[in-house]
Amino acid sequence: MAAPLLPEPPGMRPVAIALAILLNVITAASAADAPALGQARARAEAAEAALLAPDGYAAALTALERTRDAATGGAEGAAVDDAEAAFLAAARSAAQARERFGATLERRAAAQDAEAPRLAGAGWQRAEAALAAAARRLEAADESGAIKRAGEAAQLYDEAQLAAIKSALLTPARSLVASLGSAGTARWAPKSTESAQALLRAAESELDADRSRTQAASALADQAAGAARRALAFATLLREARANDATPEDLLLEWEQSLARTAAAAGVGMDFSAGPRAAGEALAGNMKAQRERAGQQAEELRQRDRQIVALEEEIRELDARLAGATSEARTAAEQLAVQAHAREQLQQLEGLFSADEALVLRQGNALIVRVHGLGFSPGSAQLAPGTAALLERMARALALYPAARVAIEGHTDSTGDSAANQRLSQQRAEAVRERLIGTAGIPAGQLTAIGYGDSRPVASNADEAGRRRNRRIDLVITPGALTLP
Repeated sequence: MAAPLLPEPPGMRPVAIALAILLNVITAASAADAPALGQARARAEAAEAALLAPDGYAAALTALERTRDAATGGAEGAAVDDAEAAFLAAARSAAQARERFGATLERRAAAQDAEAPRLAGAGWQRAEAALAAAARRLEAADESGAIKRAGEAAQLYDEAQLAAIKSALLTPARSLVASLGSAGTARWAPKSTESAQALLRAAESELDADRSRTQAASALADQAAGAARRALAFATLLREARANDATPEDLLLEWEQSLARTAAAAGVGMDFSAGPRAAGEALAGNMKAQRERAGQQAEELRQRDRQIVALEEEIRELDARLAGATSEARTAAEQLAVQAHAREQLQQLEGLFSADEALVLRQGNALIVRVHGLGFSPGSAQLAPGTAALLERMARALALYPAARVAIEGHTDSTGDSAANQRLSQQRAEAVRERLIGTAGIPAGQLTAIGYGDSRPVASNADEAGRRRNRRIDLVITPGALTLP
């Protein structure tokens, strides 16, 4: 059974109506003020007021919080106005700070590009604290103090950037060299140990002198890692030899056996009667002679290929002459025209790139644009500054073959972990694909991205020149049905 309705006290209905009207008025005022307040807050956030005007932005957030309390007290309109004014003031202060701290903010952006927040967290936090202190000084009208603190922040951002670059390039070598101490290599392999330490110091010095010398530093770090691995191997070998009471002669005999297996795999006979040094020099001489013979054979094959191409061209010309005015002749003429158009496309493709940027190769019916001039930030898939022009020419290259299927292949050198290299090459191939879809206007379905990591080198990874050639993006273009222009 429903509870009986209580009688309404006298005079309550007019009060309720008045309260409802007042609530509607307050709600309408809040709704009118909310867009302006939201715009003011968005303006402050777009100006990065939290970073460049921290006190003013904090005051605006406090004023925003007061609007909620004011809603129940009938003064919400004034509170909203106060919050809006506070956000606008913070935006103005942030704009002034951006103008005063322009050089410092550029250094901050450079540190961010080097991933300093992740790779040099402590240094980054010190720089951020110094910038916040400079911003507070500027808000307090202490311009000289603000400029001084901004200068300190700029120096701290530079240090964080350098630390991040070193971390990205030198961490594997640092870890290996650090492990030498616990492995006791200074006792068993002192020369290799000192070599590894000296090479790592040289890599650090390169970056200290000029942080843009990443390639030279990376090469020295690779050498340091190699020397460290050699020291570890030597120490292990000599420690085991001592444990097994092996003599120097035992070690030499083991070395001879290893060298003999290498020579046998290369099809070279070995004579150790004159000692290990003479045997090693003989093996090196034989392998050099084999490389020279292989080079000569490759040149002979290239000459034969050119002769075959010339003969095929002569045959096509003879076929065209014999066909006369028949339909077969017309078909042959159309085929020649298609081939001429294809040659013209190839010439245009080759003309798009300098030798330092890319090399155009044929592979069956496909064309490969081997792009080795496209730079990325170290250890990331972020395209380096200054690549826009080369990407634009890559887009023009793909535009020459509008019906083609294109595979964008990412490749790395053999430095570091192979699984990590494969992931990095895939990310870089996908980054190039996204840029080309936007600039070339090619349907996304015609472009695929695939990373091969370090599995398909085109040069030796033993030196920096070879590793630089292996770090590349290949555009593999498979044309569709050719048509006359």
